[in-house]
Amino acid sequence: MNLLRSLTVLLLGPLAALSAQDQATTLLAACRGADVIACATVVQATDPSPDWHRLQFTVTQQLKGAPLATVTLMEPAGPCCGRSLFALQPGDHRLLFLRRVGSTLHPFGGARGVLPAEPQLLAHVQALLAAPDDAAVARLLAQNLTATAARIADDAAHALAALPQLALPAAERDMVAAALQNAVAQHSTRTAALVDVAVRHQDAAMLDTLLPAYLATPAGDQAALLRRGLSRCEAAGIVTRLPLHVGDDVDTMVRAAELLSTLPPAEAAAPLQQLLRRANSPRVQLAAAEGLLAAGTRAATLAPEIPEPVLDLASRRQSGKKRFRAIDPYHR
Repeated sequence: MNLLRSLTVLLLGPLAALSAQDQATTLLAACRGADVIACATVVQATDPSPDWHRLQFTVTQQLKGAPLATVTLMEPAGPCCGRSLFALQPGDHRLLFLRRVGSTLHPFGGARGVLPAEPQLLAHVQALLAAPDDAAVARLLAQNLTATAARIADDAAHALAALPQLALPAAERDMVAAALQNAVAQHSTRTAALVDVAVRHQDAAMLDTLLPAYLATPAGDQAALLRRGLSRCEAAGIVTRLPLHVGDDVDTMVRAAELLSTLPPAEAAAPLQQLLRRANSPRVQLAAAEGLLAAGTRAATLAPEIPEPVLDLASRRQSGKKRFRAIDPYHR
C-alpha cells in the first residue's frame, strides 16, 4: 500500500450545507472530530465549470490520520457563509481539518476546517493533539487565554467553557481570573465563555474577581451578562463577598441591589435591608424596594424607610404585567 497516495476529495452541495453548530466548532472539537489534519499548500485551481471552484493542495505535514500526498477540494463557486476556498490562491499555505463521509473527505466545520497555517496556531493544534487527557487539555487552554493571537485566545476560552469536566489548579484559575478582567475591560466577546468558566470555579477568590467586574463595568450588557453568571453561584457566597466590594457609589449600590434581587428570597432579604438602610438615593431605594417586594416583604413594612413616591413606583413596577421589550427603559 502506497502511503503517499493521492486522494481526490469532492465537497458537493449537500455536504456544503453545514450546520451553524459546525461553523462555531472549536479547535479542540476539530482536533478530536476530524479524521485527517494536515498542513497543505494550494497548487492550482482546476474549476470544472463557472458554478464550481476546485483547488488542488500538496500536503506538506501530516498531523493526524492516514498520510496523503495531495488533496483536492471542491465547493460551489463564490463567497458564501460556510465556504472556505473562494479566496485562496496558489501558494497559500493552510491547516486542513478533514472529516470522512463515506468514501470522501470534506472540511470539518465548514470554513473552520481551512485555516491559515500560522506557526502559533499550528503549535497550539499540535499541543492539543498531544494532550493525554482532559485535565491536560484544560491546563493548556487556560495557559493560552493570554495568547497574542486573538484567534487562539478566543478559541481557548470557548473550548474551556465547553469541557464537560473542569477542575483547574490554582495557577490556571488565576489565569482565568486575569483573562476575565481583561475581557471585561476590553468589552470582548470572549467574556461570556470566561464567565461560565469562572462560575464553575466559584470559590472566594473567583467571586472576588466576578463581583468587582460586575459592579464596576460601565457597559450595561456586560453587567447583565455578569449578573446572570453570578446568579448561578451559591447565594451564601454572594451574600458574604458582595459587601466587601460595595462602596457608597450610587451606581455600584444599584448594581448590588439588582444582583441580590436574583437570589432566593430567604438569602436576599437581609442584605437588601442592609443596603436600603445605607441608601439615601432614590435609585438605590427603588432597586432595593423592588427586590424586597419580590422577596415577599410587604409594602407597609417598607413604608417607614422609603419615600412614598419611590415605594409607589416600586410597587407598580413589581405588580405590573411583564412585557417583552427589545429595549429596557430602566437600563443604564
